[in-house]
Amino acid sequence: MSHHYSGPDWGFPRGDARLDLTDLYAFPKPGDSDKSILIMNVHPSPGENPPGPTTPEPFAAEALYEIKADTNADAVADIAYRVRFSSLASGAQTATLRRVEGEQARGMSDGGSLILEGAPVSTGREALVTEPAITASSRAGAVIPSSSTGEAP
Repeated sequence: MSHHYSGPDWGFPRGDARLDLTDLYAFPKPGDSDKSILIMNVHPSPGENPPGPTTPEPFAAEALYEIKADTNADAVADIAYRVRFSSLASGAQTATLRRVEGEQARGMSDGGSLILEGAPVSTGREALVTEPAITASSRAGAVIPSSSTGEAP
């Protein structure tokens, strides 16, 4: 759901700006068109309503951020990428990325194949990039790896 502070009250989902999924971008990986790059923007600004910073923690540790993909045009998720963020510690967060397929992709849980654990989350203008590739930033969004072949990149 792309929220963008919509609705009559201009409120965040559950009153939490860290849950405000604003945009999703998908494009082929440069130099390797068999892979895709997915970017999920979260918490788009330092606060429009009310003005000022909405929270010091860019991502909610208690939330499960998901991108689901339908690979066979039946309008049912076949693959899901799930990201959990750590609590803010010493001014920093880390991210853990998992991938699930089939029936598991249709539901919500913390299960799945571990792709990346403990990736640093950037909160400034410079994104921290790790391999296989997850960059999480409250300004840049979360970059989630994907593959058109159905395997983890």
